[in-house]
Amino acid sequence: MARKNQSFNKKTNFYSPPPPRAGGAGQIPKPPSNLPPYLIVPALTLTGGIIYGYYHFQDEVPYTKRKRLLLTSPQHELTMGHNQYKQLTQFHKKDILPSHHRASVTVHRVGSRLASSTKTFMKQYHSSSSADADFYNKPFTYTIIQSDQVNAFVLPGNHIFVYTGLFQYIQNEDELAAVLGHEMAHVLARHGGERLSGNVHMTLFGRLLWWIDPSLLLYSIFVPAVKVLRELPHSREHEVEADHIGLVLASEACFDPRAAKRVFG
Repeated sequence: MARKNQSFNKKTNFYSPPPPRAGGAGQIPKPPSNLPPYLIVPALTLTGGIIYGYYHFQDEVPYTKRKRLLLTSPQHELTMGHNQYKQLTQFHKKDILPSHHRASVTVHRVGSRLASSTKTFMKQYHSSSSADADFYNKPFTYTIIQSDQVNAFVLPGNHIFVYTGLFQYIQNEDELAAVLGHEMAHVLARHGGERLSGNVHMTLFGRLLWWIDPSLLLYSIFVPAVKVLRELPHSREHEVEADHIGLVLASEACFDPRAAKRVFG
């Protein structure tokens, strides 16, 4: 600052500040922004994309009305389920029981009654659009595998697999209906697509951590944290949700829903 712009009061010897710059009397200049201009637009775009995606891909589970993010399309889930169905039937080709076997006949009879109740359920608790009508209208298939394994599961596309080891613990058709209704509920709630969507989220976040910390220290903490804080609670949430919907299906099909307590304990 030039010396002539500085002045001292002769009586008090106090320093007098220089006159304010152009732009308004007493106006204090704003500090420069720490964020470079070339990062502002990408940051705003990313933020807007996240907000849009959150609301665009939000979905509601039938009956329970739980909100969740669902990134997969019904057609993608169908394709995935059909591919897995072909692989599993080929892998267990020698162990699949024929349709006239007693176990196959029983599963088909109970499953057919439950399948009819799924249509009533969806009409009551879900407003299907033309986009996912094909997903829910697929007929159920039942594959019975000779094995000591105690298990039953379902694939997208309404493909149900039952291992004969399960019949060691199933005493009647009401209890079998509890198991099959539980598996059908997973399809109606699209839990498979929800798990895929969660994997996409975690993969993207993991790549972001790898970009931020190439040493992978953050990533090594992130993986077990996701297992404990997200995957295990969500898996339990899906099972409880399938229990509730399965009870509705069994009741609609005129099976005793109290049998579920004996099966799942």
